[in-house]
Amino acid sequence: MRRREYLRSAVGAAGLAGLVTTASPALGADDASRSTSDDNVSSSTSDDEFAPLGSVDVDSDQVAEGVTTPDGRYAFVATFEGFRVVDLADPANPTVVVSRDDILPDRGRMDNVKDLTYDRGRLLVAADVGSPFTGVALFDVSDPVDPALLGAHETRYAIHNCDLQGDYAYLTTGWELEVVDVGGDQGAVARWSVVDYDEDYADVSRGYRNLHDMYVQGDYAYLAYWDAGAWILDVSDPTDPTYVGHGADHSLEELLAATEARDGPFRLEPPGNAHYVQPNDDGTLLAVGREAWNVQRNDDEADDPGGPAGITLWDTTDPGAPERLTTIDPPPVPEGEPATYSGYWTTAHNFDLVGDYLYSSWYQGGVKVHDISDPTSPEELAHWRDGDVTQFWTAQVGVPGEYFVATNYTNPSGGSDGVGLYVFPDPTDNRATVTPSVTPDGTPASTETPAPTATPSPTASPTDSPTATATPTDTPSGTPERTATPDAGTPTMSPTDTTTGTGPGFGPLTALGAFAAGAWRLLGEDDDRE
Repeated sequence: MRRREYLRSAVGAAGLAGLVTTASPALGADDASRSTSDDNVSSSTSDDEFAPLGSVDVDSDQVAEGVTTPDGRYAFVATFEGFRVVDLADPANPTVVVSRDDILPDRGRMDNVKDLTYDRGRLLVAADVGSPFTGVALFDVSDPVDPALLGAHETRYAIHNCDLQGDYAYLTTGWELEVVDVGGDQGAVARWSVVDYDEDYADVSRGYRNLHDMYVQGDYAYLAYWDAGAWILDVSDPTDPTYVGHGADHSLEELLAATEARDGPFRLEPPGNAHYVQPNDDGTLLAVGREAWNVQRNDDEADDPGGPAGITLWDTTDPGAPERLTTIDPPPVPEGEPATYSGYWTTAHNFDLVGDYLYSSWYQGGVKVHDISDPTSPEELAHWRDGDVTQFWTAQVGVPGEYFVATNYTNPSGGSDGVGLYVFPDPTDNRATVTPSVTPDGTPASTETPAPTATPSPTASPTDSPTATATPTDTPSGTPERTATPDAGTPTMSPTDTTTGTGPGFGPLTALGAFAAGAWRLLGEDDDRE
């Protein structure tokens, strides 16, 4: 799996659930214990005593994706200029143990790092639009406190999201999935898009069929294709991805009609906007996060499409015919705040589906935990928010049943408080267990689970003021502009972008594992790509 390596198990631990009774507000939260009803929600709420265990400033103005090692001991956090490694041995006092910036300075430096992914002792880091170097860098993190650069792959397109499974990296090019061999010298080995399924998608506005994210598990890749929906590919042969099935809110005919009408708000409003996808452990359930807002076109409320959007659960027992089950609604927007693209964001962002539980982030709507053992009727177990200070990018399990982490992208109110990594007690009795993992050289990786400390203590506030600069580009005509937008699913590649490079490639990972930190090679150029 991309972020977790779990199996369903009948054996579990009591964990930290129920132990936290005096948790202090994290990183600048003002009265995080205040509770309100959904009818008149304030910007800061919690469910009874549910609150952060602790938090840590990662010395960055902004943070994005965060992932954890399978044993939950370490978290890796994307910081736009690089990444941080956080030690979670004491979840109430997370500690930054590695700061890695100025990646690939000899190639122009990697910047705007929003996504990273962990697999079998390796960390893949991607550069988004605006980076002097666009592409990915691969690190050996079998020893998390000593990341060693293995190699790099340069592209002519920005990479908003990536995944890593075995010897292959999966990259978003904007409108296509590109598969890159990181275990040998083949370079880019395959591309796939919805146009390969039906050529008529070529006439759909690219703003409606942006490949925003993907998740690879086993033989399947799950693609979030914005208004075109969620798609499932067979990648048992990564060099030949093939269509399996898809589920969408809009038909091809509706997408073509919106394109003909040059309907800008269509890209932003619900339904639609498949933003993030993740299957459950056995692939029988797929969660699809939809990032959409209330885009009222006229004063007539009958024309109001609603929004913001939530997380839809699909039955994928038959991956060739996904069936919609239900949708988890987003947290309410505070009274007086606009639920628009340029307003107060409580849309679904990234999440983690582990065992029978869903751990989710909702920007200013905070974090939530749901029991989805009955996926037709999810049960909310916990919710915490402080929308004045936090705007969460992701939620990821550390140790099931004990704690999970969430990254706070930026402080919506400005200032330096709140930007960093938060640790929350897991309110569930999640019994998912970590499966043994191996490092690239085949040796077993550590599966030791840290002994968490249940007594929280305050942590220091960050010192750097966040500067929100990630603004969407290529916005369709008629679309409202938004300053400091962390993620709007905006395509970043021109139609002729290709992979580029001049070197012999990564080479076998077993050989590269001995490279010192800072050593790197480029994959060869694919001159025949369009």
